[in-house]
Amino acid sequence: MKRRALAVASSFALCAGRAAAADPATLPPASAAAPAVTATVQAAAPPAPAPPKPPAAYGDLQSPELSSTRYSAYSLPRRTWAFDIGALGIGGGDVFANLGAAYGFGGGFQVEMNLAHFGVGLTNVDFGYHFLGTRYFDLGARLGIGYGRGEWFWLAQGAAKNLVSKIDLVNVPIELVASSLVTRWLELDLAVHYDFVKAFGSFDDDSSLFVKAELAVNQVFLRPGARVFVSDRTALELFAKLPLYSAVPLERKTVTVPFDKTWSIEAGVRSRLAGRVFGNLRLHYGSIADVLYGARLYPSFDVEFRF
Repeated sequence: MKRRALAVASSFALCAGRAAAADPATLPPASAAAPAVTATVQAAAPPAPAPPKPPAAYGDLQSPELSSTRYSAYSLPRRTWAFDIGALGIGGGDVFANLGAAYGFGGGFQVEMNLAHFGVGLTNVDFGYHFLGTRYFDLGARLGIGYGRGEWFWLAQGAAKNLVSKIDLVNVPIELVASSLVTRWLELDLAVHYDFVKAFGSFDDDSSLFVKAELAVNQVFLRPGARVFVSDRTALELFAKLPLYSAVPLERKTVTVPFDKTWSIEAGVRSRLAGRVFGNLRLHYGSIADVLYGARLYPSFDVEFRF
């Protein structure tokens, strides 16, 4: 009898447990089942803002992207534009005024022209090639093509205008230049330059403005120079033009020009004003400055932008 009563009690307890499991009212609420998951989602932090872009880092004036290509063996880096705005120069490429545009193709090649010369009847295109680069010594070459139309040269007036209006000029400058970083603060440059000039028309007077500006002079000269880097942003420059041979190819004869009429010297400062913006201020001394601007000692300036 006792065994039978125990079996009946066990069966009753088992049925009661199954009924409780089947009744949803007896289960805990769903919100209490996953409190940790909900709290984690609500507590997720918003994404952190992107860090500010660091400012562009530039090297000093001896670095390839900032080094001067004027009177040196160096050329613009690949895919780099350079624009110059200046006035009162005395060299063939920047005489009178300068609105220069240059582009670096890479591999040491660059091309440059002075757009301001179109306004005075002149045009010139220069090609540069930096073909040898070592740690302490570099070599570069320059080849240019220039053309002058005397009839469009409005800077000449009166009798001078009558002289140049009968002349057309083709000028081909060729240059080999070596540059050496002797120390961290000193660069030396030396160029051998040859100007070939061919005149067309009535060209029988060596007193024309083309001659005085040395645009119509066959010439061979040396140009030694030095740059002293006084800081990462500033360099002092000194260059001299030392002609070995100068002659005017007139229609009937060739007239040589003495050394004291053609030599010149210039001192200047080049400074990085901001980013890739440079300022250049130079002081020229020589007969050509006297002819062009009425004083043997004369300043010139330009501002250069690189992109």
